[in-house]
Amino acid sequence: MNLKFFGASIIIFLILVMTATNARSEGNVILNKDGIIVEQEIFPGRILPIMTGKVTINADPTRIIRWLSAVHTYVDWQYNCKEARLITAQDGTPLTYNRISSPWPVSDRDVILQANQTIMDNGNIRLEFNDIEDFDLKIPRGVVRMTHLNGSYLLMPTADGTTDIVYTLDSDPGGKLPAWLVKQASKDLPYQTLKSLREKAESGEPPKPK
Repeated sequence: MNLKFFGASIIIFLILVMTATNARSEGNVILNKDGIIVEQEIFPGRILPIMTGKVTINADPTRIIRWLSAVHTYVDWQYNCKEARLITAQDGTPLTYNRISSPWPVSDRDVILQANQTIMDNGNIRLEFNDIEDFDLKIPRGVVRMTHLNGSYLLMPTADGTTDIVYTLDSDPGGKLPAWLVKQASKDLPYQTLKSLREKAESGEPPKPK
């Protein structure tokens, strides 16, 4: 199983909805609902905050990774995922293309990501993702390509068989976002996506591609 593909759309939409600011607020919780916590950390001179999301899923890390790697399921459970597909670089490196739908008149965003997995000595698994800037893929009409996106998922198995997940997000979505979208989506989008991921992973294995 290739572990280089996972839920980039969760990350993309969360980043798209964050407001710009120059203040500093460490670990500011902006949502705590149904066992899902979203925090933001703001640094002077940065346009967007670094985001941290936390959730516990009643499944082992291997099954969760399979869901995060199942690109063909993204449109079914990732909030507002309009398109997700696998692409290949000229050197054969597998990449993921994601397009996220935005309400009119805001333009959709898209991004091309490469991911890498590390199994740590303590049994935790880290999935790191980075945008690919030099990949030659035409930007669809009406879409803004994100200028920067990187971060990681940290999956930590527990003694009772559940998995604690912490993900970090650092990105520049490009373009401008209206205040009403920031207010609405800054909480709704990450919450709904993490809730759906938890429901899917706890229900069983992802379906095979058709």
